[in-house]
Amino acid sequence: MNEQLKLLIDLQRLDSAILSIRLNIDTAPAKISSQEASLKNAQRAYEDASRHHADLEKKKKNKETEIEDMSEKARKLKQRTSEIKDNKAYQAHLREIEKAEKDLSAAEDELLVLMESLEASATLMGAQKTLVEKEVAKIEAIKRENEKDIIKMGEELKKLKEERKTVSEKVDKDTYNQYINIIKTSRGIAVVEAKDEICQGCNIHIPPQLFVEIKAAEEIVNCPQCRRFLYYIKPEQAKDSP
Repeated sequence: MNEQLKLLIDLQRLDSAILSIRLNIDTAPAKISSQEASLKNAQRAYEDASRHHADLEKKKKNKETEIEDMSEKARKLKQRTSEIKDNKAYQAHLREIEKAEKDLSAAEDELLVLMESLEASATLMGAQKTLVEKEVAKIEAIKRENEKDIIKMGEELKKLKEERKTVSEKVDKDTYNQYINIIKTSRGIAVVEAKDEICQGCNIHIPPQLFVEIKAAEEIVNCPQCRRFLYYIKPEQAKDSP
């Protein structure tokens, strides 16, 4: 194979690896952003549960005050019973006491319901708080993992750049400039395989005679349409490739 073509293939491999690492580094914060959305949802749910619990606490306190007032009213009514001498007034007074006791009993039942609701609300609030804590822990874990990955990728990127510098210095200047121009206009891919008389970069059918030249690999050949550098992999080489 033409030595310059070998260098171009190697250069493309390195540039693709460098681009992949850079993309991974750039998208690393997105992992945190995605998890932060879950944290915000959990925080909102916890805040809603807290407000609901506080509202129930207020209702419970008001109901307890109401029951105290009603108990005092019933007590005073009973105290006055012995003072009433008129039978008609006495019967009316008993009915008033009965109503006061029924109202008190109903209020006490309402208080029990509120207390049960408060217990359930406290359980829900605790569960929501635990969920918030778990989401925070997940974010911290992702941050730590990201930091490790970025350091590791940074080290790998440095090695690849050093290797790329060595390879690029061996490429003919005009060929290298052409490579860079194609990279800029072809989504970062300037060197592609020609397979079954098809350019794997733009899928154009390669003329038979040109494909023969590509298979011979004695000269550098460009795709007639996308201008990418083309190379051919023999079937036995393809089988041996990982």
